[in-house]
Amino acid sequence: MSRRTLAIILFVSLAVNVFLIGAVIGGLVVGQRVHHQRPAMMARGGQPLWAAANELPPEQRRAYRRLLRGEAGEVRAGMLAVQAARAEAWRGLAAEPFDAAAAKRKLDMARVQETQVRAGVESRIIDFAATLSPAERATLAAGLAESRPAAGQGGQMHDRQPRREP
Repeated sequence: MSRRTLAIILFVSLAVNVFLIGAVIGGLVVGQRVHHQRPAMMARGGQPLWAAANELPPEQRRAYRRLLRGEAGEVRAGMLAVQAARAEAWRGLAAEPFDAAAAKRKLDMARVQETQVRAGVESRIIDFAATLSPAERATLAAGLAESRPAAGQGGQMHDRQPRREP
C-alpha cells in the first residue's frame, strides 16, 4: 500500500470517528435537554384532567389526584383495548373480499368502548365533585372546562373549532 493510500484511509477513518463521536454527544445533549424540560412542559399544560385541579385547596387536590391515579390502570387497559379494536378494523381494509360493513361495525364498537371508558372517568369525577363545597366545585369546573388535550396527545378528541378552508 502506498503512503498516499494509507494517508487517505487514515483521514477518512478519522473523519468517520469524529462524526460518530459528535452524533453520540449531540444525542446525549438533546436527550438531557428533553428530559430536563419535560417537568416544565407538564407543569404548563400537563395532562388536562390532572391540571384541572391545580386551583383546588391542597387536600381536595390530593384527593382528586388519588382518584385519577386509581383510575389510571383501568383507563389504560380500556384504551389499549380500543386501540387494538381500531387497529383490527383498519387491518380489515386489506382483506379480500373486503367487507366495508364489517369494518364500520368494528370501528363503531371501538368508538362505543372508548366512550364507555371516558364516561367511567367522567362519572367518577362528577361523584368527586359532589363531595366539594360549591366554591371548590366551581373551581374544579373552571379547570375542567379550560383543560383540553394538546395536539397529538394520545389520540384524544379535541373541542377545537373546525378548520376553515381558505
